[in-house]
Amino acid sequence: MLRSGPFLVLLAALVALLAGCDTQCVGPNCPDVADVADDDDAADDDDATDPTDDDDATDPTDEPAPTVVEQRSCDGALRFVPTTAVDSAQVAGEFNGWSPSDMTAEDDGSFSAVIPDLVPGHYAYKFLPNGQWEGDPPPWAWAKWVDGNENRNHIQGDCNVPLLQTVSATATPDSVEFVVQFGKAADGVAVDPGAVTATIGRQAVTADVDPTTGRIRVSAGGLASGKHSLRLWASDASGREAENQPLFVPLWVEPEPWVWDDGLMYFVFTDRFRNGDVGEPPPFPPIGDVEDRANYNGGDFLGVLQALEEGYFDELGSDVLWLTPVYENPDGAYIAADGVHNFTGFHGYWPTDPLAIEGRLGDTGSDSEARLIELIDAAHARGMRVIFDTVLNHVHEDHVYVDEHPEWFGGGCVCGSEGCGWEERALDCWFTGYLPDLSYRNHWITERVLRDTLTLVERFDVDGLRVDAAKHMDHVIMRGLNKTLKTRVEAGGGADLYLVGETFTGGDGHGTIMEYVNPWELHGQFDFPLYWSIRDAFAHGGGFDALDGQVRTGEGIYGDGLMSPFLGNHDIERFATEATGTSDGAWGFSPDWMADGGDAVNQWDLINKASMAFAFTLTQPGVPLVYYGDEIALAGAGDPDNRRMMTFEPFLSANQREMRDRVAAIGQARRGSLALRRGDRTTLWVDGDLYVYARRSGDDVAIVALNKGGTPRVQSVSVADLGIDGQTLSDAIHPERQVTVAGDQLELTLGSWEYAILVP
Repeated sequence: MLRSGPFLVLLAALVALLAGCDTQCVGPNCPDVADVADDDDAADDDDATDPTDDDDATDPTDEPAPTVVEQRSCDGALRFVPTTAVDSAQVAGEFNGWSPSDMTAEDDGSFSAVIPDLVPGHYAYKFLPNGQWEGDPPPWAWAKWVDGNENRNHIQGDCNVPLLQTVSATATPDSVEFVVQFGKAADGVAVDPGAVTATIGRQAVTADVDPTTGRIRVSAGGLASGKHSLRLWASDASGREAENQPLFVPLWVEPEPWVWDDGLMYFVFTDRFRNGDVGEPPPFPPIGDVEDRANYNGGDFLGVLQALEEGYFDELGSDVLWLTPVYENPDGAYIAADGVHNFTGFHGYWPTDPLAIEGRLGDTGSDSEARLIELIDAAHARGMRVIFDTVLNHVHEDHVYVDEHPEWFGGGCVCGSEGCGWEERALDCWFTGYLPDLSYRNHWITERVLRDTLTLVERFDVDGLRVDAAKHMDHVIMRGLNKTLKTRVEAGGGADLYLVGETFTGGDGHGTIMEYVNPWELHGQFDFPLYWSIRDAFAHGGGFDALDGQVRTGEGIYGDGLMSPFLGNHDIERFATEATGTSDGAWGFSPDWMADGGDAVNQWDLINKASMAFAFTLTQPGVPLVYYGDEIALAGAGDPDNRRMMTFEPFLSANQREMRDRVAAIGQARRGSLALRRGDRTTLWVDGDLYVYARRSGDDVAIVALNKGGTPRVQSVSVADLGIDGQTLSDAIHPERQVTVAGDQLELTLGSWEYAILVP
């Protein structure tokens, strides 16, 4: 499971805050004030979007057994659980014209209400404890914005059709079993056993159906390691299909349970990674009047598949692939941010259809969607997780949403223009004039985007989502995304999906990042504050003591947030170019020391800096990231220069090969050490040039030592708290190097710009 325990501290503070508030709102659309009570929608079992909703108002991070129903009701049911003493409660919402109605007091101190014969739909509402309107809904509840105010949202499903609900999903090292409840429509017509079909992975399987209880069991044994997800279709004896079919439940068969802390992420920039059609006539011509660096370069899903099958990602120790957005993008040229150059949608961040796959990522042998499915299946068979990059902040002006709902998109100012600052207008500014912003205070945009994103997850069986431009969107979309995945995908034991956000901040941006990281929103974010300190320490001569200070600051603020430390990404200058001070600008021609200079010895200065930066980054807690090309110290200034075509064997220079081998050794060290993947981190020694820290998980220990000084370093470091006195440690990078701990002291000897990863 994704971690959430220490968030209870945050939750306790929230509950204490709510208990001390005295709200004075006197109308249905109240100003933003603190809630005085929480909602437990456990009785809301007829909700097709959320059939297993069982939020615990006191501790919403608990994961209780899902609530399932054997027969649906046409009545809407609400339950209110106060966090402070309440004598009476009322409810008002769109289902009763916002006219407060009395709720029934229950013996356990909660209050209930039933709205008879409620038409299917979404209904905003609020509770009124002791006659006082509450404020914003708690963050773990469904929400609906109405007239500029955020309310709770009751989602009433269609009681006239059946519903599928996951009861349990379990796996052993070679088998899976799923138990599903068929919820009959309100008229009580039972499931038709002959109309139940199921697949596990891509294989059809037989379901065991009990028409009396409505229980459906699906199992398979003798399975190879990999992902084996269930898709299930069912109808009742009257021929009515289940409202939420196919039911999708992801599950992994693995020798040992994998958690997201184990992950090492590789960012595949698909169009710039590899052309799988080399030697074939290009299936798609480039777009006219666009420079090569901002045009499609021919990379495709086949090229990624080839690298996967060759073991390229395995060699690097990577088991998570982040793909650039797969959506269809416009097939034309558009002016770049500099107002001079033209750009294309090669990057994927200008979506025109939420469900269509970009055709240019296909190849001569297969269309893009079929090849993408093949790539994902191949990754899953190797135990690798796949993350889709979701673009939810904006769409392209040619998007189907714009065509179908032009009323959703009013005029907007362009981010960074006069009076429209990136920070001051973060929620409503447009990235550029042809990228209309999505306003999630329009509830129907929220619901459409959630539905389409869920469809994408289910159709392609992906394992996580990167949320682009998180700080430019209202919290309601990320909370809705989290809740949708919990209730529609993970319920009953389905595999956890990782939600990682991108919030571009400076070195002091921890608080901004954490505004979106919690049990009901994102699980983590890319660690921009740490990134700037990594660059300073390894590219600009900054001290390790400052880097350690940034690490400790993050530890104190992030808690159990599953962050992603990184050395580079597609929006910033490449490490190699910054470290060598050779930038010629985003549209210039920055030199590539590693490739253009052959095997000149001065390149070792760059290899030492870049590889030690990786030794640090890939041994940090979280899900570290490798941006494609950084493993060979690819050059590049800003976008688009930092998105050059990748180089593979046999075209690597000796120095590129050396760099890649060093990164691979670090990645393999991480993969082979439980401590480096899941362990707590402790600083053992730090000064300007020497940094020694430990990772520990139970009895498993790893020690990372880095010396970026200009001379060799000999240092005795205390390891008394690690319990490894008398043990001999070997360097995972150079196993012939060994050191024995004596008297709880570790005697280190490191050359200039030398690092070691010491394991028992």
